[in-house]
Amino acid sequence: MFSRLIIIISIILVSYSCDFISPKKMALKNAVLLDTVIDYNEVDVYPLFLDCNNCDSSEKQNLCFEMELLRRLQRIMGEEIIETAIKSRDTLTVEVLVDTEGKISIVEIHKSEALENNLPQIDSLLFQSFAALPSTVQPSLKRGIPVNSMFKLPIVITPRR
Repeated sequence: MFSRLIIIISIILVSYSCDFISPKKMALKNAVLLDTVIDYNEVDVYPLFLDCNNCDSSEKQNLCFEMELLRRLQRIMGEEIIETAIKSRDTLTVEVLVDTEGKISIVEIHKSEALENNLPQIDSLLFQSFAALPSTVQPSLKRGIPVNSMFKLPIVITPRR
């Protein structure tokens, strides 16, 4: 009689203990840790100059950063008067990286062949201009962690008249 009672208790314990280690419950516990899918193409906070901290939405912050970057580059590059044979406007695109420390650098410059032939010093001028930018940039943030961010910056070259 005692051995039957031990067998019944053992069967009950074994059947209930399976619920404690079932894959369903373990998967549910892990699902709580991974609450959302991370989109690696978007950031929570775009890079910011200190002047852009008062913007109320991320789109306005991004626009403020791009406009402030263009304004500062224009001021730096405006000091350089370049004699060139360019007769019409041309646009080049600069791929810009803002790293996790807030440093802004050029990754690549895309320009037309005409711009390359008529203004060969534009690359060095761009690199010098980016080097002259202040290092007061807050990097992009994803879930509160600084991350690298890249974007394309179009720059219009116009001939002086």
